[in-house]
Amino acid sequence: MAHYAVGSLIREARERQKYSQEELSYGICTASTLSRIENGIQAPGKRILEALMQRLGIVDRIYNSYLTAEEMERYETEERLTRCLAKKDYAQSEKLVNLLEEKISQIPKKEYSQKLEEQYVCFAKILIRKHQGENARYILEQLIEVIRMTIPDFDGVHIRARLLTFHEISILNNIGCTYHAVGNVWDALRLLFELKEYIEEHIFGGQELSVKYLMILQNLSTWLGQEGHHQEALKLCQKGIEFCIEYGKLHTFPMLLCNKACALAELGQFDVSKESFYQSVAIFQATSQHERAEQVRKYAEYRYGIKV
Repeated sequence: MAHYAVGSLIREARERQKYSQEELSYGICTASTLSRIENGIQAPGKRILEALMQRLGIVDRIYNSYLTAEEMERYETEERLTRCLAKKDYAQSEKLVNLLEEKISQIPKKEYSQKLEEQYVCFAKILIRKHQGENARYILEQLIEVIRMTIPDFDGVHIRARLLTFHEISILNNIGCTYHAVGNVWDALRLLFELKEYIEEHIFGGQELSVKYLMILQNLSTWLGQEGHHQEALKLCQKGIEFCIEYGKLHTFPMLLCNKACALAELGQFDVSKESFYQSVAIFQATSQHERAEQVRKYAEYRYGIKV
């Protein structure tokens, strides 16, 4: 009988962090399946292994060593789909969703990984529908239904001390953004503050998680500024800016600088605000985001009379 050594790594990390098998496996697989994986009796498969590792805060991508040929095909299709969604190429995204859905339909029903694969596809479909102008309240209902595929007791706002995968964090962040879009500001803030605290306390680090953390800080600082909580918004902007500088992250850096500039202007600190607006515009331009740079420039002048 084959013995799978990765199980020992999972068990040691779980026991070191004092999680029970039920806590770690919740929504991913049964505790008995996790026990077989930890004892080297059962191969976890890429999707389950990735989810377990992420919940344990192990962000190194060792997962590909355990891929079957079929999993590799699905993984490569998913990677292409993720890139297309990030580039907002929704026409190609739809084609890839259909292809991935066809591949997933071939997974034996008994495999727990099928649920995780289906969750990814459902989430991608929702993002496409959102771009196509689907009603925001319908999108919210669908997102909550999708997160309940792996967190069935999710009440719409609170994480309830659950361990999360990166994918679950993405869905929850989108739920928060959709709450805000339908005018439910305080639920949006509550959920994203819980996500922020979760990342800081549990699994802070790694490329993918860092991007999610910065997006959450950007969303929170924007919403707090809109609600007039400028000191709180300023603190979150500064936290995000310092993180961007320390770890060389540019994706959210200029927008966090813009949010900081707005907060400073609202607090009457116009000289410092102007400097942050300048920095935001310069970075947008340096990263070839000229339209965003012009939007910031116009907003600074229209809203605060600051010429950048």
